[in-house]
Amino acid sequence: MLRTFDVILIGLMIAAAAVTYKIKHDAEKQMAQVSKLERMIADEHDTIDLLKADWSLLTQPNRLQKLVETFQGQLDLQQMEAQQIVNIDELPQPKPASDGFDDVANIITEANAGNVIKTDATLTGSVKKSSAAVPGAKPKGH
Repeated sequence: MLRTFDVILIGLMIAAAAVTYKIKHDAEKQMAQVSKLERMIADEHDTIDLLKADWSLLTQPNRLQKLVETFQGQLDLQQMEAQQIVNIDELPQPKPASDGFDDVANIITEANAGNVIKTDATLTGSVKKSSAAVPGAKPKGH
């Protein structure tokens, strides 16, 4: 009887040792994966820092001024005028959505009746408007 009990205990000890080894091996695999992910996160942080440094170099005012001077012929940029900067209260409000078909019909009728393009003299942006693009516009300085 003693031998059977000893064999059962030895079997249990071997099973416990196997389970302990498997748990330890799985934990080591998980730790290796965690350290790999930490390295990847650190690499991404380094990449972000590098990109921020590149962005600050690319957006330096001196560099941008040189680019503007170099490509002035192609870009035809102008300096921004003071009246181009407005508060949000000064922006035009959007038209309310039409509630019925009568409003839509009136809009279509008005659009077809006029055939006259109304020009907007509001300056938006820093690209110079050509006088040929706006009918009836007078060139500046005349």
